[in-house]
Amino acid sequence: MKTNKLFKNIVWGMTLCGALCTTSCTSFDELNTDPTRMDEVNPGTLLNPILYETSVYNWKRYNSYTYDLMQCAVSTSSTNGVGWWYMTDSEGDGTWTTYYKWINNAKEMMRLTGKLPEASKQPNYDAISLTLQCWLYQILTDAFGDIPMSEACSADEGILAPKFDTQQQVYQQIIDNLKTANELFDKANGLIYNQSGEMLYKTSKGDATGILKWKKFCNSLRLRALLRVIDVPEFNAKQELRTMLTDPATYPVFESNDDAALLAISGTYPEEAPLTRPQDFTSYVQISEFFVNLLKGWNDPRLQMYATQVTLPDQTKDYVGLPSGYQTLPSITASGLNQEMAKAPMKLAMMPYAEVEFIKAELLKKGVIDGGSSAAKEAYQKGVQAAIEQWGQKMPDHYFENPEAAYDDTLERIMNQKFVALFFCDYQQWFEYNRTGFPVLPVGPGIANANNKMPKRFKYPSALQRTNLKNYQAAKANMGGDDFHIRLMWQQ
Repeated sequence: MKTNKLFKNIVWGMTLCGALCTTSCTSFDELNTDPTRMDEVNPGTLLNPILYETSVYNWKRYNSYTYDLMQCAVSTSSTNGVGWWYMTDSEGDGTWTTYYKWINNAKEMMRLTGKLPEASKQPNYDAISLTLQCWLYQILTDAFGDIPMSEACSADEGILAPKFDTQQQVYQQIIDNLKTANELFDKANGLIYNQSGEMLYKTSKGDATGILKWKKFCNSLRLRALLRVIDVPEFNAKQELRTMLTDPATYPVFESNDDAALLAISGTYPEEAPLTRPQDFTSYVQISEFFVNLLKGWNDPRLQMYATQVTLPDQTKDYVGLPSGYQTLPSITASGLNQEMAKAPMKLAMMPYAEVEFIKAELLKKGVIDGGSSAAKEAYQKGVQAAIEQWGQKMPDHYFENPEAAYDDTLERIMNQKFVALFFCDYQQWFEYNRTGFPVLPVGPGIANANNKMPKRFKYPSALQRTNLKNYQAAKANMGGDDFHIRLMWQQ
């Protein structure tokens, strides 16, 4: 037992500290060639570190980027950060290097299963590997545009300067790979190399019940991908979405919060909270006026989970937001963020169930799938309830009697609720805003007077101009440039 625990810690540590050179993804080269460890590594040793580290990173990026960018929180220490739509050239560098490191580790799962004897093949590891790769690749291409995919993480094949695939190629591969993963999942078997269970759905050698949930995660991600490119003619996304949603036996998707990809972490090593000190979560930042007023307009119980109350001059307590995009810091006492959101035990959102219901609501509202307004209303209400209950709040009995919260057959109403449902879910609020234009965000004087615009993408890391110049230049030419306002194929 002592040896196994030591080995677990070694693998975890090596996974965290693996070296990465742009997209050559060599973090496991040493591990793969070390004869003292080669016989001990298996696909199961990689799964939990991938789940934990990617989810923690995404939580941190929401906290440091998406939160402010999407006018949910407001910094009180700066007037030129991302909350004012001001971007530094290196804003996306960490996303690039971190994601490719973990994509490489997910690919390593498949490499290891490929080395197993035929009688010992484990298709569930291949299916999970493809699912996780697609999850990360979609976020990467939505954040940058053209990216390396077909040649990425191929240092063992001698490819140190991978070509960039176009957005169309990346999306097509994501859609195809998720379909393949769906077919690979074997619900009759668990995960033989995860005897104590993997972190997301607790699937183990002796318990295969989590495999169906993995399959639902896979197909729910495919819904997300197809919706993102629904107006790009090359993908025939509407027909693919109809096929999936009319055949749940073949393409099961999330049906409850119990299915959702919400990674539960305990707060004890090696599942520590993203922030060591919860007080750092609330330093020099207030909840925004826009976000507070949105939730107050719905009489939404999530507000008490997201923010703290302040004492008003008449000694009553209330939630007060700070105007975002200010030019001069307003002299008001505004609500802070609730530290409880940063304390473990907690759940880190990879993909919430509510998102699936809002996808359905949008498709029904647009007539992409049959059912009409009544079915769209039902999906909308299910999405709202799921999002509220995901945060441990009770669904108010008369919530939808409020005209501000009731379904009104508009895309804006669906997207406003989806916006809140994607709270602390990597960059998804940003992506969906750039796809639909909703919610309508305030443009404060500090933003307007600086003539800043909502960024469409990150710039490529400057290191690529040293390590992969030829392919970087080709991608830049194909994209029409490398700045924050280059429109991606699925954006408005």
